Amino acid sequence: MKRPIAAVFILSLLVFSSCSRKSAVELYGEAQAQESQKNFALAVERYGELVARFPTDARADSSQFRVAMIYQNELHDTRKAVHTYQRFHELFPQSGRAGTALFLSAFLYNNELHNFDSARTAYELFLQQYPNHQLAASARYELSNIGKDPSELMPGHVTSTEQSSDKKSGEVSK
Repeated sequence: MKRPIAAVFILSLLVFSSCSRKSAVELYGEAQAQESQKNFALAVERYGELVARFPTDARADSSQFRVAMIYQNELHDTRKAVHTYQRFHELFPQSGRAGTALFLSAFLYNNELHNFDSARTAYELFLQQYPNHQLAASARYELSNIGKDPSELMPGHVTSTEQSSDKKSGEVSK
């Protein structure tokens, strides 16, 4: 009875140790293959393993950013996307994509999660750290319009209050 249990244990160790012996190149290749096959959960797992095991590898920042993009665009898990973009900013502050990651976390807080306090904090941090970033003007615009309904920002927009007062006075809205 002890031998089958021992054999299963040893086999399990071999399987798990062979997974952990993959190089960053192998993990990145597997992650990309899984992503292209639309197996996003496994892609996230492989990219995450690469970041955890090889945080200084050249592919680590790309892997973390890919995870955030998969959460945002493929798995539609905005909370995980925000967390992953913020984690990217923490892990790779010198990356050329650090500013973009911080901006995207603020944008998702504001426009998807409607968490305006967190959005404001993230936009302000973004502008403090990246005042000349290509997204700085967008961040300033977003900050000045936090919490507003997007339809209010459209030129020529007529609010429902204006429409009902026009109808009462006999005027026709164009």
